[in-house]
Amino acid sequence: MRAGPCLSSAIPHLIPSTRSRLLVYSRASFAQQRQYANGTSPPKPALNTATTSGGPTDPLAYCSSLVQRFDHEAYLTSYFWPRRERAWFLAWRAFNIELHLITTTVSQPALAAIRFQFWRDALASIWGGAEGKAVPQHPVVVLLADLKRSRPIQRYYLSQLIDVRAKNISAPPSASTLDAHLLAHNPLHSALLLGPLPILLPPTHAATSHISHTLSHLSTLLAAVSMLRNMPVLISSKRQLNLPADVCARHGVVDEDVLRRGAEATGVRDACLEVGTRGMDELITARRDLKDTGGKVDPAAAMPIFLTAVPAERYLQRLEKVDFDVFHPDLQKHDWRLSPRIWWRANTRRL
Repeated sequence: MRAGPCLSSAIPHLIPSTRSRLLVYSRASFAQQRQYANGTSPPKPALNTATTSGGPTDPLAYCSSLVQRFDHEAYLTSYFWPRRERAWFLAWRAFNIELHLITTTVSQPALAAIRFQFWRDALASIWGGAEGKAVPQHPVVVLLADLKRSRPIQRYYLSQLIDVRAKNISAPPSASTLDAHLLAHNPLHSALLLGPLPILLPPTHAATSHISHTLSHLSTLLAAVSMLRNMPVLISSKRQLNLPADVCARHGVVDEDVLRRGAEATGVRDACLEVGTRGMDELITARRDLKDTGGKVDPAAAMPIFLTAVPAERYLQRLEKVDFDVFHPDLQKHDWRLSPRIWWRANTRRL
């Protein structure tokens, strides 16, 4: 086992009577996940079929179903948002998923540009007011319009999600340096963290500036974890390696060797260790920012947005246990510890 950052941490015993409905969802997911252990995957719906419930008359059901299907970790953290704010958070995440599906289901850049333009026009209609175009009756747009009427969110972050997704379609998966890769992908994760912050905390709040600075470190953590998680997908589907060139050079990683041998390729585990360490460094830095409040998120109203870091930390912990083998099948299995860990962090208000 290679020496790496200390990623392990204890989780307190959960009293059965205090378990939330979050654990019920975890058990249901685990029952479905057992099919993977037997080597048979559950049937997946075709991408062009309407499998998501809800519609313009029930936008929350649509967004909730979409996030549950494609971003189950965000769906788990959504349980700890206030009732009304949870609907807006799910809409924000559903917006990101709609953009992500464009990049994964559309192979022609021209068609992708048309679909991206629909979402740009949708944002223009939301921020256009009475003089703008009518808001499209898409469930995600309907909820985002309601969010804009109720909270001072910025159009900039939603537009940033579109621009980053559109740029990544034609951009190479790897960058020249690790810093360049994180810089290119950091705006995407910043938009997912800083964009919804006004839902929980007014921009005029005294702690908003400090909270935003702490979240900027978490966005780098998410960018590093996203790189590691996407590596097996890119190699299997596109035969491409997304590790930065400087990281590959330091550890002697050769693209063709990784494509043929996976985790057994020379230096690939050490390269993943370096990327994971960079992510953990950002998490440690974010925790240091909270030292003045005893390690707790203050004000407590901002805690739900910080729960996004829990799945990322859990992934790095599991990655360390398999010796930084991003291809290990255990990483594809359901993490039954994630739900109680999110519950514990939410109740203790600790990052």
